[in-house]
Amino acid sequence: MSWLNLLYLKLLLILSFACSVHAQISISIEQDIYKYAQEILADQPISEFSAEIFNHPKCQRDVVEFLIAQRALMEGGFQHTFSFTLGNYDARNLKLLESGLLLMSFDTIWLSQAQTIADDVYISEPIINKGAYFAGIYTSRSNKVTLRDKISTDLSNISIVSSRAWLVDWITLKALKPKQLHHEDDWITMAKLVSNGWVDAMLVSFNNTRPFYYEGQGYRIEAIEGIKVALQDSRHFVVSRHHPLSKEAYTALQLGLAKLKTQNFIHQAYRQCGFITPLVDDWLTL
Repeated sequence: MSWLNLLYLKLLLILSFACSVHAQISISIEQDIYKYAQEILADQPISEFSAEIFNHPKCQRDVVEFLIAQRALMEGGFQHTFSFTLGNYDARNLKLLESGLLLMSFDTIWLSQAQTIADDVYISEPIINKGAYFAGIYTSRSNKVTLRDKISTDLSNISIVSSRAWLVDWITLKALKPKQLHHEDDWITMAKLVSNGWVDAMLVSFNNTRPFYYEGQGYRIEAIEGIKVALQDSRHFVVSRHHPLSKEAYTALQLGLAKLKTQNFIHQAYRQCGFITPLVDDWLTL
């Protein structure tokens, strides 16, 4: 996109908000996350759902954060509404945030990643503290036992797929010296590669199913029992500094998150979802 086209889009954005007291804001979101969130929410208003709704087989970290972001903004007094554009936006959202074409990400990002664009975004208080994030090593159901025997203190005997856009994941995996480390932008494509045995494994957060697994059209991946990977960074929401509603949204977000933390709502939501789980406390940490 040329700088003239970008400037034109930003001017249109500013004019559209200038003409509306309560604007509708377009937010890009992964299609599967939106679908799961709607199923879990089950037509409940954002202002009323409880943390218990996340005790659901379709729940995962991204779903919790998608709904928590909306709840926090509302709790903080943000009165604008959202429309959601569905697709594969993992790699593109950072560029949209930097340019001001996206108000905020409804999925948290690592602090180290947020700091690389700190001139362009406001960074929220941590939603997941450093040291609290553990991921499982997920593979196909038929490969679980074989791969478990190949893993000792590193991943040197197996192949892994991840994304360079997931900075902490990528750095952590490189340090664990996998036999092969493949880059792929799309999460569902990763899951299909692993499920079909074309790549051995991928890192995924835990959920509330036992055995831990994720399943969708064309894939099913399961966590290798007894092993987890520590990802040493905190995760945060970010708000674009260049969007017309940036200061209003950031102020509301911080206020709303503080309220939800005081109520222990965020911790309970992650716990109901299984992202924070005592079931893996005794697992070997790589």
